[in-house]
Amino acid sequence: MPASSSRISRSRPSYADRWTERLNTRLSTAAGLALAGILILGWVAVGPRAQRPADVKVVEVPTPPAPIALVHRLQRGETLGDVFEDHGLGPAATHAIAEAMGEFESPRRLRPGVAIHFVRRPGESPARIRVDLDADRILHLWSDGEAGPRWSARLDSVQVVRDTLLLAGLIRSNLFDAELSGDAETLGDAERFDVAYRLSQVFAWQIDFWRDLRRNDAYRLLIEREVRPDGSVRDARVLAADFRNDRRVLTGVRFEHAAAERAEYYDEAGEALRGQFLLAPLDIVRVTSGFNLRRFHPVLRRTRPHLGVDYGAARGTPVRATGAGRVSRAGWWGNYGNAVEIRHANNIRTRYAHLTNVARGVAAGTQVEQGQVIGYVGDTGLATAPHLHYEFLRNGAQVNPARLQLPRAEPVPAELRPSFAALREVVLARLRSLPMPVDPTQRARRTQD
Repeated sequence: MPASSSRISRSRPSYADRWTERLNTRLSTAAGLALAGILILGWVAVGPRAQRPADVKVVEVPTPPAPIALVHRLQRGETLGDVFEDHGLGPAATHAIAEAMGEFESPRRLRPGVAIHFVRRPGESPARIRVDLDADRILHLWSDGEAGPRWSARLDSVQVVRDTLLLAGLIRSNLFDAELSGDAETLGDAERFDVAYRLSQVFAWQIDFWRDLRRNDAYRLLIEREVRPDGSVRDARVLAADFRNDRRVLTGVRFEHAAAERAEYYDEAGEALRGQFLLAPLDIVRVTSGFNLRRFHPVLRRTRPHLGVDYGAARGTPVRATGAGRVSRAGWWGNYGNAVEIRHANNIRTRYAHLTNVARGVAAGTQVEQGQVIGYVGDTGLATAPHLHYEFLRNGAQVNPARLQLPRAEPVPAELRPSFAALREVVLARLRSLPMPVDPTQRARRTQD
């Protein structure tokens, strides 16, 4: 047998068989890797089995008691020591509080009626105190801690809001009973009185509000107010006003500038309304006897000159200096009773007689300002009822003050005229947006005519 025939005969795989074998190998490897990836991801996602947490204990924390707020109003004859002791504060704390308070207000000056607010927790002494000193000041006091009776203080001013009111009034018999319109519904009785008073101060040098007023006179005014949170008014000022008095119309515009010591009122041309002398020494007065060279005296029962003007007013009504000057005499003066005489510039003197008493601080040699209170209406000396006897002397002789033509204060300075004009246009435009009141019966007659 031939040698070649003794070997087992094997055929060589074809190309197709080799390709199929490699493909199967790759698929098996890929499947293995995919399975391994799934197992790994499953272990990561599930992770080790979590242990059951132990039970949590809930502990209730007690809520601290709410602070208690108490208010005490200081009584007449009561001391702060008494009040603090009643509210659980000892002598050491009282002393510390008085020292802290003394930086702003002496405890001895607190008046009856002052509200003292205490804040404390039940069973503890007050840690905070508030003292309402007045309508505009609040004093806060607080304890600095438990290291000792140390207290601190802070003084706060009550915040105010500014607003403006536009009012008009129609005179019936006097300035105080005028029929008001505009923003009048916002005013209480006290504010209505204040409006009349402030209006009289604007035109005090042009109008005698008892002798010169006529029925159906009218006015309008623009007022700026400072209002506290409780609605009360801290201050108010007239920004502009028109007053129709009989056949004349007066205008006043408030203008404040550095050249004047205070805000002044000027007419539309910039001329000052304020004169060297007030027309009357009382704010709102009633003339009971004018200047008369042949007047029957009610006490002496005979005719004699009355060289002054008598103003009827209640006993105790403040009497004001009609002009700035130096007091030459003050005290008892025979038939004048208690009286004050003031020496002014240009050899002018004024006298104020029958006072119930002279104001504190007014004595011979004292310098007084226009409008300063120098005494109070009375009936001392040769008088039958409370009234003020007022005399005006020029060069040593009494003259009728109602007929004097005295110079005014300085006008608006030339360099400030543009600023004044700009302000005047704004306030007068606002003021005159409200019509001047007219008596309805007069309006009806004009319509019929």
